[in-house]
Amino acid sequence: MSEVQRMDKNTQAGANSSHMPALTGVRFFAILHIYCFHLWAIFSLDKPAQFKTLLADMGSLPRVVQTFLANGWMSTSFFFLLSGFILAYIYWGPDGELTLPKKKFWLLRLTRIYPIHLILLLITIPLTAGYAMSQGVTIPGLITSGLATAALVQSWYPGWVPVWSWPTWTISALVFLYALMPFLMPKLAGLNHRNKIILLCALPFISLIQTCIYAVYFPPGAKPEQFWQIFIGSTPIFWVAHFVAGMLLTRVCALSKFSQDKFTGVKRFISFGDLALVAVVAIGCMPGIEEPFKFFLRHGLMMPLYMLVIVDLARGNGLAAHLFSFRWMSFLGETGFSIFIWQNMVMIICWIAVTINPAFGAHQFIWAMIGMVLLGILSAYGIEKPIAKKLRRKLNKS
Repeated sequence: MSEVQRMDKNTQAGANSSHMPALTGVRFFAILHIYCFHLWAIFSLDKPAQFKTLLADMGSLPRVVQTFLANGWMSTSFFFLLSGFILAYIYWGPDGELTLPKKKFWLLRLTRIYPIHLILLLITIPLTAGYAMSQGVTIPGLITSGLATAALVQSWYPGWVPVWSWPTWTISALVFLYALMPFLMPKLAGLNHRNKIILLCALPFISLIQTCIYAVYFPPGAKPEQFWQIFIGSTPIFWVAHFVAGMLLTRVCALSKFSQDKFTGVKRFISFGDLALVAVVAIGCMPGIEEPFKFFLRHGLMMPLYMLVIVDLARGNGLAAHLFSFRWMSFLGETGFSIFIWQNMVMIICWIAVTINPAFGAHQFIWAMIGMVLLGILSAYGIEKPIAKKLRRKLNKS
């Protein structure tokens, strides 16, 4: 067995032994919350008459449910925080370095994302090119945004984000964080425990810097510009603080696959993480959260609550940890990337369906939910994972 093969085997074994089912389960619901927000954004648009029935059944949902779906933007920050935590938990070694070579780490990450992303993009381009041009996007704009989206760097320029596959800006930002992570590890590991705690407490405030600047230019009541909304919400550098906070949690709270005492201590039926999760849901059910306050919540104010949730879910402590640890939740949690990548296609299908027959909109939301989950399962377990496995095998042979 080659050195690379042994390293891959050890990495996979370590990942399996450090599996945290509650965090895998909650990731599914966080991503689904974001997807529902995107559906709500379409439903609440001012649309031409022929599209008035689009996702019409969302209008019949209880008001509190509508509000919670409309506030799905708040789960984006949880996703980035959780991503930093899980990757640090698995790959941040006791010596402060990555547990495998940088190239190996990056290739393992990219083989999971890029193949299914490129498959979707090839399907999406012929379906959306005409619409994009009708909205004023030029042919050079289509080409540059298409190349940027294919390379998953579209989140660096707001004008590229909405052209081909808006939801995948999240994956674009995550690719940047993957690239950055091996260089962050030794720097963060070099801090003493006290300074790690200080930095962890400071990160929510650091994450709010760009939002404070945005609020000066677009105070409450001002009409925001889409370009600057996307810039504040999607630029990868603005999500580094959340990702780093997730990484630091593993060290400050001694939560690592290398920590011998990570699951010791009294297990409570109701934990602080449960209370934090209740607070998160309560905030999500608050109507009338407008800009710029929504960006303050999204980019920093929610971070301490999310930290409490993640720590107790990782420890298996509390009621939520038990609920999210069911085997079927872990199964669904593995579909997260597929849901991010395919949701734009599901939304395109919704638009096409009501042009064929407006009556399709009467039950469109429920079918968009069911269809997305089924498509995510099919994509993750039938396409995404098998392709990634084959690519890893080729990598090991090289």
